[in-house]
Amino acid sequence: MKKYHVLLIAAMATLGLSACDNGDAPTDEVTAPAVDESSTMDSVEEASDEAMETIEEVIDDASDSMDEMMEDMSDSAEEDLSDAVDNMMDK
Repeated sequence: MKKYHVLLIAAMATLGLSACDNGDAPTDEVTAPAVDESSTMDSVEEASDEAMETIEEVIDDASDSMDEMMEDMSDSAEEDLSDAVDNMMDK
């Protein structure tokens, strides 16, 4: 009976090992993630560059808007001051 147990265990181990071996080379599986990682890094860098360009454009637009607003305020203040001086002179 012990011979049958040993043969049964040996047969199960052999079948188990052969079932695990599917014939694919492990190097194929290793290179695919490396390619995916490299393309992922490229797309991350590309997205980062695009985001930086967008931020720079927004900052430039905000700066231009601020400059225009300051000029408008300055012009308005000059007009108000001129009107106030004219009103004082008329009285």
